[in-house]
Amino acid sequence: MKRMTKIIFKLAALAGLCLPFHVHAQTPRIGAVLPGAGSGDPISISADKLDYFDKEQKLIYSGKVEVKQGGSLLKASALTIFLSSDQSGTNNGVMAPASTSQIRHMDAAGPVVIISQDQIGTGDKGTYEQSEKKVRLIGNVTLTRGSDVQTCNELTYDLNNNMASCVGRVTGIFTPGGSPMPGTEPQKPLQKRP
Repeated sequence: MKRMTKIIFKLAALAGLCLPFHVHAQTPRIGAVLPGAGSGDPISISADKLDYFDKEQKLIYSGKVEVKQGGSLLKASALTIFLSSDQSGTNNGVMAPASTSQIRHMDAAGPVVIISQDQIGTGDKGTYEQSEKKVRLIGNVTLTRGSDVQTCNELTYDLNNNMASCVGRVTGIFTPGGSPMPGTEPQKPLQKRP
């Protein structure tokens, strides 16, 4: 049991992630990976199983996966995380401390649910690409905010500017007086100067 605990601590340090039982490994500031989360918020992941592939720098969480960052939550049946590391942070092929590890890409197998504040997004699968700072829900996408519902084939959420884009047979149901969908708030008209 003691050996297993050491292995889990090492995996957490390599991944730079805060596991559900709050391993106190140094967590890098990788920025937000979920809509509505802050760039300094730690990431907490829980699942039934974790497989780590050192050579590929890949972690596969499976079974009732939940990812929390700030007030945001992602649920999936499986989550694959690809890590990137600072090449200057290696020592003869041995991984350096967690501060050099980062999430490069994530693939979530569905059904996928993302909950952020008063919005719920669902889809068949999801992705996160660190280089673009974009989260995507793909296949049978539904975005709900209050009583308003938007459906499409693919939803892309840009974490840089908090804008959402839906493509592929977009339909919407909007309740008068309801909340506008994220990124669709009407622009205020410019006021003329006296």
